[in-house]
Amino acid sequence: MSELTRYRRMMTVFIMYFLMICFLAAAFMPRVETIALGLALGTVISWINAFYLGYKVRKMSDDAAEGNLKRVNLGFLTRAALAVLGIFLSMRFPQYFNTYAVAGGLVIAQFSLLIIGIVYSRRAE
Repeated sequence: MSELTRYRRMMTVFIMYFLMICFLAAAFMPRVETIALGLALGTVISWINAFYLGYKVRKMSDDAAEGNLKRVNLGFLTRAALAVLGIFLSMRFPQYFNTYAVAGGLVIAQFSLLIIGIVYSRRAE
């Protein structure tokens, strides 16, 4: 198993547990329902963006290994459009999603990858 696959799997497990906590908070604590659902929406978008970036990096490295030297982008506009869509949804439906929580949730996958990377680097020593 490659390192990228291991990181992706651990990130997915972390994100699923985080989403479970968000949905339970939304179900059992009505005062924080919009915040929990906003965090969930932002986290899902963050997970999709991280997964897509991993796919593009893997594709680019495979192309480089095969000798294809064509120019490849990493899909920044697609990932930015997804983030803008999440913020737009939160502004369109404020009764369901808190805009600040969606914006905060957009970085959950990146922070989880940072923590997972630190943990795995400590294990290697």
